[in-house]
Amino acid sequence: MKSPIKKISLQSEITKYIQDYIKEENLQCGDPLPSQGKLVEMTGVSRTALREAIRVMEGQGLLDVRNGKGVFVGEHYQQEGVQMTISFAQEKEKLLEILEVRSVMEKEILKLVVHRITDEEIEHLGELTRILMKKFRAKEPKAAEDKAFHEFIYSCCHNEVMFSVLRSVCDWLDKLWAGHPLGIEEPFEKGLPYHEKLYEAIRERDYRKAWMADEYILNNLWEEIGEANLKWDSVGEKNERGT
Repeated sequence: MKSPIKKISLQSEITKYIQDYIKEENLQCGDPLPSQGKLVEMTGVSRTALREAIRVMEGQGLLDVRNGKGVFVGEHYQQEGVQMTISFAQEKEKLLEILEVRSVMEKEILKLVVHRITDEEIEHLGELTRILMKKFRAKEPKAAEDKAFHEFIYSCCHNEVMFSVLRSVCDWLDKLWAGHPLGIEEPFEKGLPYHEKLYEAIRERDYRKAWMADEYILNNLWEEIGEANLKWDSVGEKNERGT
């Protein structure tokens, strides 16, 4: 019998525990796992943390959750050389790496933008900014407007290769955010007010101000990711106390 997890803060530790259990018990596709109550007892983690790990594994086809029946080994689970989903720690590492690339590239692309953007493009960027901020203040969904804002700025560098590369980096980042990694639902919320400052700096063709505004936007993302572990710890502790 495996011993309980003494301290859990990462979702990856729970998924690894479940993976190891499946291997040790030689379970195959369609075989049942212990009840969630039993898994909570076995792992020593909170029910909320366990449910979240199971939800992620279910989304990747590694587990099959059947209402009223229990949790079963999913069809995508392979006994040999199993490839788990991007774990909590792996998600964090990938997000930080992509943000690092984006940060370096945006610093350089803004140098071109402030010199090459046309008056007509500044006017259009102003309209995109107004639409974005209106939705932000109304607390409406704004992911599409945020993406359009940044992509238009990239296009104003008038370097097709640099534009394509940075857009690809951001597309990759968007795919990771789509699954709400690390439990972060609104990763761009804190930095949104600085989109106006970024627009104003570009309108003034002031590279230093533009980069400072962009850096603030990105720093908020870095902080959100860095604090994700603490949020997971907090969830576990609250549920263990029954609050």
